[in-house]
This record gives sequence, structure tokens and C-alpha cells, in this order.
Amino acid sequence: MTATSNIPSSGQNTLNFATIDSSGKVSNTKNSVSVVFNDSTHFTINGTKYTYDFTWGSAGSKQIILGDGHGGYFLLTDADINISNYTYVNNSYGSNNHWQVNGNDGTSTSLAFNNRGFDPCFLAGTEISVNGSLCKVENLTIGDKIDTLVNGKIEQKTVSWVGKSTCVANLLLSVDQAGYPVRILKDALATGVPFKDMLITPEHCLFLDGCFVPARMLVNGQSIFYDQSFTHYDYYHVETEDHAIIIADGVLTESYLDTGNRHKFRQDGDVLSIARGRNLTWDDAAAPLNVSRAFVEPLFQKLSLRAEEKSVPFQTAAAVLTHDNDLHLKSDTGHTLYPIRKGKNSSVFMLPEGVETVHIISNVSRPCDAIGPFVDDRRALGVLVGNITLCEQNATRTITSHLDDENLAGWNNVESSAMRWTSGNAYLALGDRKQGAIGFLTLQILASGPYLVRNTVSEDAALRA
Repeated sequence: MTATSNIPSSGQNTLNFATIDSSGKVSNTKNSVSVVFNDSTHFTINGTKYTYDFTWGSAGSKQIILGDGHGGYFLLTDADINISNYTYVNNSYGSNNHWQVNGNDGTSTSLAFNNRGFDPCFLAGTEISVNGSLCKVENLTIGDKIDTLVNGKIEQKTVSWVGKSTCVANLLLSVDQAGYPVRILKDALATGVPFKDMLITPEHCLFLDGCFVPARMLVNGQSIFYDQSFTHYDYYHVETEDHAIIIADGVLTESYLDTGNRHKFRQDGDVLSIARGRNLTWDDAAAPLNVSRAFVEPLFQKLSLRAEEKSVPFQTAAAVLTHDNDLHLKSDTGHTLYPIRKGKNSSVFMLPEGVETVHIISNVSRPCDAIGPFVDDRRALGVLVGNITLCEQNATRTITSHLDDENLAGWNNVESSAMRWTSGNAYLALGDRKQGAIGFLTLQILASGPYLVRNTVSEDAALRA
């Protein structure tokens, strides 16, 4: 099975297939079937076409899970996988978004949410500046001359393509990943900017201080917020000959940048131009993309201050934070273990005889939630673990699997040879234990928190994975 986290846009593969309900119950298993991938949202088995939206799985995984858009899931595995030898635990809600795959042989794998993001687009009713006049985005046609900003001056560029697609929000996901549009209130950026409420998808970029910034990084819960009243809507994008800075609802923003997702749109009306995918990158953009905290946070604070000065009410409750990581272990023998000693950067646990593996359990939050959306980090982070040592019978050894094994369940990506973040429920094998020995496991905790209080986990909730 090739690159299972990157579903092929075409081609035929021999795979195993099954359906899974939200509780993890597997049914309709079909082994060694021919799966034809039609595009990045459809595949066909024996003439039956299946539509999916989200995917869970990392590069090299032998199993992936795909959302069916209606609360159920599809399972695709390598042909040599016996699906009956596994159980599937659904943790695809909230910020720690994953599926846990547990084998009958004791192995455990976490399939992380493959956030493909939402296409940067306008919702119907957005008014595009066209040669000094206004035209609703849904009424634009190929050949229209729209106003663009080039070197500080307004120039007209020709519309070469108009795409349309539909979004159905996944209410089980966190608000920024569910598919809700971002509403930018009238005058949120400046007086008359926008000149009416603006509705765009979270990844759509605004042109601010010489750079493009995704709207999701400016959400302040007051003048810019996720409008959760939109759970099913059409959205549009407009392409010019070259990527351009255009004007929508009085806001400087971007035209469509074809990064390879054109197939997800349809074109209504007469086709006057045959649009082919160009697979562009931000190197081809009209201005640089800037998602650094140093650049975005001052913009965020400026817009938040403007909202406060205008007494714009909050649309969402303020986040409640805690710095308590609630660090503990769950052993393969069923013991829940809390630290017997805590230092400034370490926690020591006493391990009973016979414990061979543990899960490192903690509270978890995403930096974009706990610190602010101006931090472009949507990983679910538990604690940052450095050195791990196990002492028993007066002998101490170092455990390094969390630094060496990139696919270790419950751990985030390896960023450094000396430390690694957990995702709140991290697997750790202890190696060969000395028979009859009591062990002392020391974890070096280099960082943790803050955590959203609503994302803190009780022992039972954490151990569902």
C-alpha cells in the first residue's frame, strides 16, 4: 500500500476494506479487493463509488481510516493485514484527534488526523471589485476584469477560472478543523474594511503589512470568529492569469493559488477556458506567506484591541487555562502510577515487579488554542520528554526509544535528538526487566502546558486510547 496518508488521486491498488462505526465496531470486511482512487475525495470498489472527507494515518502506515462524511468511517489496509486481529478506538474528536489501532499481539499504533486543511475560498455574497464596480463572487465569469494591487497601484487582471465546491462541517472536530467559515465583522480591520461582514474559509489569506496571513490566525472571538451557524455551504474561488492581490468586501486578499486541489471544484455555466492543475507553491504567489508568531501576533493584538475599543461583544467564551500537567503512568498490568517524587524538571515513578510497558498520560492542548491562534502549531501536545532512565537493583540504564522510533504510538514528530513531545498518551517499552525487582523510572520533563481546562483528561478518558 503506497503512501497511505497521501491518498492517490488516481491509480489502482489491491487493499483490504471495511467500514467502522463511531464506536469502533468493524463490519463489511472485504479482503484483497481492487480499489481505484478517482480523486482525493472518492474511490471505487467493484463499481461502487465511495466518498470520503477526512483521513487518519501517517506516511508509511499499513492502515488508514477515512471519514464517510456522515459520522461513519472506511478502513483501508495493506492486503497482508488481518483486520480481525485489531481493535479500533475512536478518538477523532477534540484537539487530540486520532484513532488508536490495538493489535491482539499487544502492539498499539496511533493514526493521527491528516489535516488536509480547507480550501482558501469565499462564501456566496462576497463582493469582488471589478473594474471599479462590485460583483458577487458567484456571478463572476471567465473573462471579467477584476481589480488587483500591483506595486501599490490598482491594475485589472482577467479571470481565467471560477471554481465552486461544497463544505459540510464535521461537528465532531475542533472548531478550526470542522469546516466552519470565518466571519470578519464590518470595520474589523479598519473603518470600512471590510465594508460589510465578510465570510471566508479559515485558510483564506488576507494581505496585511506586505504579507499573506491565513484568517484562522487572526480569530479573536470578537470581531473575527468562526460562524458555527454555517454547517453546509457552497464556496467559490477566483483565479487570475497569475496569483494576485484582489479586493473582496473592501479587504485586500488573495486570488486562487492552484496548489493541486483544482479537482475538488466544479465550474458552473459555459466553459470558456480549460483549466488544468498547475501545482503551484507559495514561491509563485503575489506576496509572501507569513505565519511566524513574530509577524502575526502584533497583527492579532492590534485587531483585538480595536475590537475592545469598539466594545464588540465576545462570540465565544474566554479560554480557561491550567498549568497542571496531571502526569501519571498506566502500566500493562493495570496499575495507575503517580510520581513518588517531583523535581524542577523531573518526575520519578516506582514500577512494580512485572511491568514491561507503560503509557505516559497527561493533559493535552494545542498551542494555537492554549497560547493563541497566532501560533501556527496545531499539534496536540502533552509533555516534552527528554532523558528517560530506569533504575533497578542498583543498576541504571537509559531508554531512548522515544527519540529513535519515529512511529512510536502517542508521540509527536521527532524534532530533536534530545527531546520529544507526547500527544497525551505515549507508549513506552521498558525493555528487559530484572526478575523480582522494583524499578524507579525517571522522566525528564522539559516543558508542559498551558492546557485548556476543557481539554484536561481524567484517567479513564485518557486511557481510552
